[in-house]
Amino acid sequence: MGSLTTVGALLIAILAHTAYKSYIAPPHVPSPYEHFFSESYYDARALFRASARAANAQLHAIPYPIESMDLTIDVAIQPGTSPSSLVIHLSGTHGVEGFAGSAIQSALLSNASFTSAAHDPTIVFVHAVNPFGFAKLRRFNEHNVDLNRNHLTPEEFAAARARDPNHAGYVDISHMLNPSVADDVSFWTSALYSIAKYGFVACKRAIVSGTYHNPRGIFYGGHEMEPSHRLLHEFFATHFDLAAITRAAIVDIHTGLGPPGMDTITTQKADALEIIAPDALHASNDDGALSGYDHVQGRGHVGYARTWFNPETTQTVTFEQEFGTVSALVVLRGMRLENAAFNHAPHARLVAAQELRDVFYLHEDSAWKESVVRRGATALVNLAAHFRAVLP
Repeated sequence: MGSLTTVGALLIAILAHTAYKSYIAPPHVPSPYEHFFSESYYDARALFRASARAANAQLHAIPYPIESMDLTIDVAIQPGTSPSSLVIHLSGTHGVEGFAGSAIQSALLSNASFTSAAHDPTIVFVHAVNPFGFAKLRRFNEHNVDLNRNHLTPEEFAAARARDPNHAGYVDISHMLNPSVADDVSFWTSALYSIAKYGFVACKRAIVSGTYHNPRGIFYGGHEMEPSHRLLHEFFATHFDLAAITRAAIVDIHTGLGPPGMDTITTQKADALEIIAPDALHASNDDGALSGYDHVQGRGHVGYARTWFNPETTQTVTFEQEFGTVSALVVLRGMRLENAAFNHAPHARLVAAQELRDVFYLHEDSAWKESVVRRGATALVNLAAHFRAVLP
C-alpha cells in the first residue's frame, strides 16, 4: 500500500509540475512584432527574402535535394567593414523550431538602423538549415536525423556506432520514447515509471544524448553527414575566404526548453553573455533548461566553427540561444507523437505535426512573439556592435 501511495504522490507531483511549467497564453494584445512571424515555411521564406532584398543584402538560395517540395536554404549577407570578421546567424536547424529564428532574422533585416550601421563583422543570416523539417513541421529531417547530433567526422560516426547504445541510458527508456503507437495514457504511465526508476535528470540526459543505432528513434544522429551540413560547407567555402577570417561568431536559434519567452544560452565564453544578453539564462546551471547535455555530440554550429576556422589563426565563439515555450514533458510528448506518426502512421502525421508545432511555436501568443524577437534581435545587435569586446 505504501508503494502505491508513493507512486500516486509522484504521479500527482509530475502532473502538477507539468501543469505549472506549461504555458497558458495571456489575452491577445496586438504587437508590432507579430508580422515578422509566419504560419508556414514557405511564408517565412518569402518574408525573409523580401526583407533581405529591401535591406539590399546579398541574397542566395541553395536548392535542397527534394525536387517535389521546392525547398531551399536561403542566405542573406550584410557586408561589414572588416573582411576578417564574420557573424553567422542560423535558424531552423531543428525544422519546426524555425518560426522563431526566422522572425528574428526578418525583423533584423527590416530594421534600417541595423542594416545601415557600419558593423565591423559581415553578418550572414542562414534561413532554414533544415527546410524539410520546417516545411513538414517536424524537428528532424527527411531521414529522421537530428541535425544537431549529426555534425561528426567519419571517424566520430564510427566511434558513436561502436559505443554501447545504452551508454547514456537511451535504450533503457526507448520503449517510452519510440512506440509504434503513441497515446497519452502510455506516455504518462511510461514517463512516470522511467522518472521514478532513473530520476528526471538521468532520463533527460538519456534522451538528449540521442542514438546512433536506432534510425527510427527520436534524437537519431544518423550514420553520415546530412545534406544540410554538406550544402552549407560548400556554400561557405565558395563565398568566403575562410582562411582570412580572424574572428568568427555563430548564433543558432532554438525553441522549446526554459521559461516561456526567455532565452537560455549555451556558449564556451560565459563572459560574452554579459555583453550580448546580460539577463539571459546561462545553460551551465545544473538545474537549467539545458542541463543534462554533457554527452551530446554533433552540434551543427559547433561543427561549423571547428571545420571552417583554423583555431590557430581564428578566434571563434558559438552561442546556442533557446527560447522557452512549454514544459519539457509536454515538448517530449509532442516529439514522441509526431515521430510515431512519421514512422508508423503517415495518415495521422499532419495532426501530430500541428501539435508538435504548438509546443515549439506559441503562434497565438503575441507576448511570447514580442519577447522572442526583442531578445533575439537585441543579442545579435549587441554582438555586432561590440564584436571586438566579445572576441578581443
